Amino acid sequence: MIDRYLVDTVTLSRMTDNQRASAFMHNRCRIPEEIIYEARGLHDVEMLKPLIYAITTTVLENVKVVLATIKAGDKVVDLYRNEGNGDVMLLATALTEMSVSAGQLIGDRWIIATGDKGLTKKAVELGVLTCTPDQFITLVRQFG
Repeated sequence: MIDRYLVDTVTLSRMTDNQRASAFMHNRCRIPEEIIYEARGLHDVEMLKPLIYAITTTVLENVKVVLATIKAGDKVVDLYRNEGNGDVMLLATALTEMSVSAGQLIGDRWIIATGDKGLTKKAVELGVLTCTPDQFITLVRQFG
């Protein structure tokens, strides 16, 4: 089993240019399209585009799964402020990949690298693993 990571905007913004360009990022990480859009202000965002995890019909089906769990007071999506789109896509992508791995003898383990407390809380509820930006950046330094 290989640990693979879906990287959130906050985590990307805390990384150095070299960390974002590392072999670890390119071999073990993916970034949903919505996160790339959110990270468009990074000067090296073009270099991250090969890591894009494209939106598929399966991901969209899992968006419905995620949204069906949202309750009043959840800090994942704020439709009035147009916030949380990336969080939903991270969760939906993780659920998509988790279902693929479940059908394999030795599937990969998908982890969301985020510092967002609302996203982390919802991930726990959905059975999705997370790590903090500091934990993730330590891995990038270690395995770079």
